[in-house]
Amino acid sequence: MRVALLLVFAIWWGGFTFYASIVVPVGSETLGSSRTQGFITQEVTHWLNIAAALTIFLLAMDLWLNRGSRKTRNLLLEVALAIGLSLCLVTLAFLHPQLDELISVSGETISDEAKFYRIHRIYLWVSTVQWVIGAVWMASFLMGFRPQNEILKGNRLNDE
Repeated sequence: MRVALLLVFAIWWGGFTFYASIVVPVGSETLGSSRTQGFITQEVTHWLNIAAALTIFLLAMDLWLNRGSRKTRNLLLEVALAIGLSLCLVTLAFLHPQLDELISVSGETISDEAKFYRIHRIYLWVSTVQWVIGAVWMASFLMGFRPQNEILKGNRLNDE
């Protein structure tokens, strides 16, 4: 279960990181306009949100299935992070259709630019908060990882 969670998290968070840091700037430079890049981003963010939803679902399942094996402090942190990720996703899912209503991909037009950029700014901030919560979750996950194999722990048995 934890391997599936880590793989889905890597797809979502890693994809999110790569897209925001590489694809968007390169696309804007290549296409000559951040506005044109935005029409591509509109479609990609649907998939990012689906990946986030799957990640949060698996995170919640992992928390539930392994609740007895976690220290209370770790469990509370992970629950808080899951709630934070969920709130961000719900907010993004609420904002995305509002942005969709204001743009026409085929005509590459925005019907109300002031409203679009106001909502888009909020969308970007919420996305940033979601990304940071994801980074904290990853750090928490990695710090909580303890190898179960005695050899990996350094407790090698003597061959005597």
